[in-house]
Amino acid sequence: MKSKLLSLFLAACMLCPLLAAPSYAAGDNAVQMVQALGILDGTNLTGAVSRAEFANMLVAASSYKDSISGEGSGYSLFKDVKSGHWASEYIRCAVSEGWMTGYTDGTFRPDQTVKLEEACSAVLKLLGYDSASLAGSFPSAQLSKAAALGLRDGISLKQGGTMARRDCAALFSNLMTAKTSGGQI
Repeated sequence: MKSKLLSLFLAACMLCPLLAAPSYAAGDNAVQMVQALGILDGTNLTGAVSRAEFANMLVAASSYKDSISGEGSGYSLFKDVKSGHWASEYIRCAVSEGWMTGYTDGTFRPDQTVKLEEACSAVLKLLGYDSASLAGSFPSAQLSKAAALGLRDGISLKQGGTMARRDCAALFSNLMTAKTSGGQI
């Protein structure tokens, strides 16, 4: 299923005329591509990304993209995400698929910003990597693997850094050409 996801994205990338436009800088090219694929919206590229927004991006980058309604589900997995919350379905999907987790106190903290290591960990899980397949402990193992796969290319943040929308554009753009845990691109 994950190989189908990446194949779909690569096909979309090949069809996307924005990739061939020489007038864009490399960073703008990534932003334009990720926006064209529906993973990122808006124009404020310097704004910090919340956990709810990142869950939305993960789902938009997955094969579940068209199966989520974007409206409340009628139930909630977390005490701080009401069933009518705009991202409740995205959060439910991201958690159910194991890409993101909640906290031990029963919260998800949807408005909390996403840190580099959390984002890298979630995208690695989307690619099929689990903690058993990584050498070391969190977060160094996730950051190292993300760097080795090229997921961190174009992102200058260090551990603990807050992901901005431009950083997420680079991360998801890099996802399109990263190898899955099965070795496929």
